Amino acid sequence: MRAFLNGKFVDRKEKIIRLEDSGLTFADGLFEVLRIINGIPLFFDDHINRMKKSAEYFNISFPYEIEYIKNVLRELIETNEIYDGEVYIELTRGTDLFREHKYQKSYEPTFFILTSPLRNIDPKNWESGASVFTYPDLRHTLCEHKTINLLPNVLAKNYAYNRGGYEALMYRKDSKGKYITEGGSSNYFIVKDRVIYTPEIDNILPGITREKVIQLSKTMGYSVVEKRVYLDEVFEADEIFLVSTVSKIMSIKKIDHTLFDGPPLITKDLIQRFNEFINLLI
Repeated sequence: MRAFLNGKFVDRKEKIIRLEDSGLTFADGLFEVLRIINGIPLFFDDHINRMKKSAEYFNISFPYEIEYIKNVLRELIETNEIYDGEVYIELTRGTDLFREHKYQKSYEPTFFILTSPLRNIDPKNWESGASVFTYPDLRHTLCEHKTINLLPNVLAKNYAYNRGGYEALMYRKDSKGKYITEGGSSNYFIVKDRVIYTPEIDNILPGITREKVIQLSKTMGYSVVEKRVYLDEVFEADEIFLVSTVSKIMSIKKIDHTLFDGPPLITKDLIQRFNEFINLLI
């Protein structure tokens, strides 16, 4: 299996990233995950532009033009024969030999791309709905950027996995109570009285799939409201669903010990239309 690292195609098994890389020592870096369907990396420009924007915010050099990266990725997909799978792209600040907290402008960034088969997901999660578990949001205040500092996300997702769930539903607190943010790797939506609600971009990731679903919902005639969504509202919702690059749109049937028995008609409508939209792209 081949990969791309710092301008070269390499064997994925090679151990060729410096131990002093700031991504390892400081979690100082960014990443993107893209879905490959029929050999096409979906929403490629959206993902790369988001990474470039965050790199500029953190003063990390972005080493390549978007067309160059696109051509590299096409070659990786063909070489590795990954026609239904995932792309992982990572950018770190680069090698810091002395592990200094004060970074230097002269650092050469580390940039690599991996392609992999689609991870194993039980299709029942789409057919009958997934189970999720609430978990406190323990993250930093930079969640609008897709950084590689993911330990709180890992803790949240494993809390859910260990209880038989598919994903975590993270929450924070304010003077009014608990409000939801997002999942370990997902954004959430609820439906109440045929209106679709989703947490506003308030220290959460502006997900690419999230934005596509918002746009699609509006074109289908649904009203979409972005606001702070409280946990009490979630449990009173008619439907709940999550979205992500890999999950696409997935209905939620259970949160903690609460079952949602109502038919997720709007969610199913969105799933069908979203899949039709994807088919037009590939």
